[in-house]
Amino acid sequence: MRDMVLILNYDNAGSRAIAQALRAEMIYCRIVPPDITAAQVSEQQPLGLILAGAVSGGVPAAMDPQLLSGVWPVLALGDAAGMLCRALGGDVQETVLCGGIGNVSFSPSPLTEGIESCERMLRTVRRLRLPDSTQRLAASQDETVGFSHRVFPLYGLQFSLEPNDTDGMRLLLNFARGICGCSPWWNFDIYIERTVAELQRLVGDGRAICAVTGGLNSGVAALLAHKALGSRLQCVFIDTGLMRENEGKQVISFYRDRLGLNLQHVQAEERFMRALRGVGDPEEKRRIISSTLQDVLDETLSGLGSFDAILRSTTATDLMNGQDAEKRPGLRGAAPRLEPLRELFKDEVRSVARRLDMPDDIIYRQSFPGSGLALRILGSITPARLQTLRAAGNIFEEEVRASGLDKRMRYYFAVLSPMPENDLTNVIVLRAVQSGDASPAYAARLPYDMLERVTERILRERPEVARVVYDLSPSTRGRGVEWQ
Repeated sequence: MRDMVLILNYDNAGSRAIAQALRAEMIYCRIVPPDITAAQVSEQQPLGLILAGAVSGGVPAAMDPQLLSGVWPVLALGDAAGMLCRALGGDVQETVLCGGIGNVSFSPSPLTEGIESCERMLRTVRRLRLPDSTQRLAASQDETVGFSHRVFPLYGLQFSLEPNDTDGMRLLLNFARGICGCSPWWNFDIYIERTVAELQRLVGDGRAICAVTGGLNSGVAALLAHKALGSRLQCVFIDTGLMRENEGKQVISFYRDRLGLNLQHVQAEERFMRALRGVGDPEEKRRIISSTLQDVLDETLSGLGSFDAILRSTTATDLMNGQDAEKRPGLRGAAPRLEPLRELFKDEVRSVARRLDMPDDIIYRQSFPGSGLALRILGSITPARLQTLRAAGNIFEEEVRASGLDKRMRYYFAVLSPMPENDLTNVIVLRAVQSGDASPAYAARLPYDMLERVTERILRERPEVARVVYDLSPSTRGRGVEWQ
């Protein structure tokens, strides 16, 4: 492994921002759990550690004190700075600055080289009683915002990265390059090369299997494995009948017919329709879909012989959000599980996809929930209701793309609901959420003339639809793409 920095994840958002900022500068980094031990760190041989804390004013639990022995340079950001202060023998007291923009002045040091002062959002700064082994490094309104150890390369700053943060980026690069000695070597082409080589090493002359769902993550994982293994990779696509308009055909056409992947197409629509017949409760739909999908995958795997590896499309986002792959439907067996995307975030997966020459209509296709269209149908699911929703959703997506707004929104889709007191006619609910990581997510301000076109087309082409409405309600993270 070439030189790198480890990011101890005390805050998901902060860890992600730091990782993406460093990788954009070709500095390789890995995000690791905050309870990592010094022995585990030694195994990975990093050149430095970044403790990525939040900016809430709390103090994370104590870290392994051996990480502060001076073997590795350490930069503690946000609330993790208070943890570092306590670990070195100091104390964290009351909040003294909160929620305002303040001018921060820096003392000369390897970390602050090139920065004398800057304006920063100081969301929560607590008064620090610094131990004798440290000294003030940054101050605002005569309060200590940052400190450094007098002997070892240990630094704490009570703020973290902000959007378009040139000064924060300078501090990060001073730490990674100047203090840790990292060289700028990492990029997506190197990632692909190393991942393909690692898959070849792990699978050897054996066979691997991968489930392709139609989503970007599983597609990129399959293409990386295809480059490594060729025909020794077996892909499986389970068509649940709950996908979007023509989506199943597009998966087969692209991965099997165009790229030549060894892909088995399992038609399971009738099985899912039988299992979901008469079911309206969203949680019961989720349970049935998950259980049925796992059964179909298990049966499919048992009929394909033995494999030396099972590929999963787990990403860094999945791991940081605590989504246990073993609790989700997937190919299971005695073979080792390989996760080639586990260090990448979604936009990084897209960058890899571009370098694998995947077309934009797949790279930027919206994320789709594992439940498919099931939870976008209120009440029971029938083939007729599915087709109504597919057609309405396709019209909405076509008009959004034609307007050029698709890349500016996180997701946009249609929902089908029966008319009150009339199950024979339907309401189509349109939902679109603007791009960004904010929570709650707010409805996109779509052009009125576009909404009119969508409404006119749906009412004209689908006579079983009586009303079209636009949902303006904010939604919380997690269930946004399912609506229910």
